[in-house]
Amino acid sequence: MSKKTSKKRIETEENKVVKRFIIVLVVVIAIIVAIYFITRAFVSKDLFSDKETTKTEDVEFNYDITILGAAFNRPYSEYYILAYKKSDENAIDLTNTVNSYLQKEDHLKLYQADLDDYMNKSFYDEENVNKNATKPSELKVGKYTLIKFKDGQINQFIEGIENIKQELEVE
Repeated sequence: MSKKTSKKRIETEENKVVKRFIIVLVVVIAIIVAIYFITRAFVSKDLFSDKETTKTEDVEFNYDITILGAAFNRPYSEYYILAYKKSDENAIDLTNTVNSYLQKEDHLKLYQADLDDYMNKSFYDEENVNKNATKPSELKVGKYTLIKFKDGQINQFIEGIENIKQELEVE
């Protein structure tokens, strides 16, 4: 009888070890599942949402728009920067002028700077236009300004819509 009792005792000790392992495994899995649902409910907030996930569009950069603070260090040896307020009533006319100029086969790179943009507002001063700026901190432009840069320096400073059209040879 002692053989049977020792055999039962060994089986029960093995059973206890297996039971403990299964209990620990179940508890670990339960904790992982709980963390998953808590994260979905409170962090990403999509657990109870019926909304379908939307695919975001790829981001596109417009390299034709610049800030005036970067006007002196563009990667071309010769280029224009057109500064104007895009909210202005004449902005459509300037946009058409730019589009016509860009249709030309042999044209210089033309950047646009919106004076309504927060980063460009400090460069707008109609009373104190600085046509001879040598660095961005000195640059001040008027309402409609076309600046031609050559080798990182101001080569021409044109003000007014009609003068801009004449410089770009667009009518």
